[in-house]
Amino acid sequence: MAPLPLCLLPLVVATGFGHAYEAPEAQVRVFYPRGFEVSIPDAEGISLFAFHGKLNEEFDGLEAGQWSRDIPKAKRGRWTFRDHRTQLNYGDTLYFWTFVVNNGLGYRQDEGAHVVTSYDNQHI
Repeated sequence: MAPLPLCLLPLVVATGFGHAYEAPEAQVRVFYPRGFEVSIPDAEGISLFAFHGKLNEEFDGLEAGQWSRDIPKAKRGRWTFRDHRTQLNYGDTLYFWTFVVNNGLGYRQDEGAHVVTSYDNQHI
């Protein structure tokens, strides 16, 4: 086997020993008669979670949105944005994007959407 050219060695090391971090997929919970939360699980290295959301209106790029909040620490194993005032109805769509700082670098989950089909605190 021929030796690997030195110029390719950094590429092999970078792809062989590491993988790119991806922001965790956000979990959305909707409550009746009002309120919702969007969260990600806590993990080593995460130091900030940010949520940006709009109700029934898609984003045009990286707008702040109707809701725009930084969550500086996890509670009970999750980084959670909570809204206690908004009433979400069946068929409403919550559009969102999230931002996570992991080991000092920022990562986004873009184009999030959750259609309300049930409430998490109501079992029929």
